Amino acid sequence: MPLALTVDDVWKMFQETNRLFQESQQKWEQRSQEADRKMQELTASQKELTASQKETDRQMRESSEVTDKKIKEVSTLVGNLGGRWGEFVEGLVAPACETIFAQWGIPVHKVSRRVRAKLLDGRNMEVDVLVENTDTVALVEVKSELTIESVRE
Repeated sequence: MPLALTVDDVWKMFQETNRLFQESQQKWEQRSQEADRKMQELTASQKELTASQKETDRQMRESSEVTDKKIKEVSTLVGNLGGRWGEFVEGLVAPACETIFAQWGIPVHKVSRRVRAKLLDGRNMEVDVLVENTDTVALVEVKSELTIESVRE
C-alpha cells in the first residue's frame, strides 16, 4: 500500500530540512570563527617569533663584534707576551752563561744580549747572547722551546 503524502507532510519535511540546514550553517560559522581566531593567534605568534628572531640576530651580531674585538685584543696581548717571554728567557740565560762557561774552564770577560750585526751579503742577524773573552767569542741562540728545525737552523 502506497503512502500518501500530504501537504502537511511535505511542509514538515521542508521545516526539518531547513532546521538541519540552519544547525549545519551555525556549526560551520562557529568552526569558521574558531579557524579565524586560531589564524589570528598564529599570525600574532608568527609576528612575535619574527621579532624575536630579529632581536636574536641583532644580539648575535653585537656578540660577534664584541667577541672579534676581544680575540684581537687577546691575540695582541699573546703576541706581546711571546716577545716578552723571549726576553725573559734570554734574561735567565745570559747571566748563567758566565757560570756555565767558567765550569767548562773558559773565562768570560763580557756577556752581551741582543747583539745585531749586518752580514757581508746585506742580510741582518741578531745574536741572542754574545759571550766574549780575549781570544774566544761564543754565540748563544736562546729558545724557549727546542725543536729539531731550530737546531738545524
